[in-house]
Amino acid sequence: MLAVHKKIGLFLRVAGFFLLALLLLWLWFSWDRELFFVWKQQAGPFPFFLALTLLPLFGFPTTPFYILAGATFGWATGLMGSGLSLAANLVLCHWVSRSGLRPLLVKMLNRTSFHLPEVKPGRFLAFTIGAKLVPGVPAFAKNYLIALSGVPFRIYFGISFSISMAYAASFVLLGESLLEKDWGMLSAVMFALALLAIGFWYLRRRNRYLKNTDSEA
Repeated sequence: MLAVHKKIGLFLRVAGFFLLALLLLWLWFSWDRELFFVWKQQAGPFPFFLALTLLPLFGFPTTPFYILAGATFGWATGLMGSGLSLAANLVLCHWVSRSGLRPLLVKMLNRTSFHLPEVKPGRFLAFTIGAKLVPGVPAFAKNYLIALSGVPFRIYFGISFSISMAYAASFVLLGESLLEKDWGMLSAVMFALALLAIGFWYLRRRNRYLKNTDSEA
């Protein structure tokens, strides 16, 4: 069963990567300006960002939303709408995890390769950072895992929002730079993404070091 879940997870990650690559290539090379103009006229910010709030609760990937937000609404509206959607989504994830659906979520979690950990109060911060930075795990699964583990809301929300918003902002700006074919902004965004990757890698290494230190103590 574990091997099946790993294969499914690998397939979803590979499929998501290729879909993201196709979206980026379409925005850069093949998009129809007139068609996209019609899309911009019809895609109001409220239904778009409402979908960004609700669909990730069910596992829908957020990266295409962030890219389209930047390409459709520009960086200012894209960042504001993405931030509000992310905040609302995190609140809803926490509420669902503490509602009557909690037993069902725990049962579903135990059927995967992940298991609900017992997190000690002194480890809430380190656990939340570590969980958010685990590579290859969908963002919605991380949010549910952290909320189900008993981490206080202020730590869950503060850490989750900070890390996810840094990721979201980069892809919102990436979406606008691809649409406008702005090489300067595109280079800056790619540099920022590289810095984020290095920063997240460092935090993961640091988090692992803190875990080892605690266990030795």
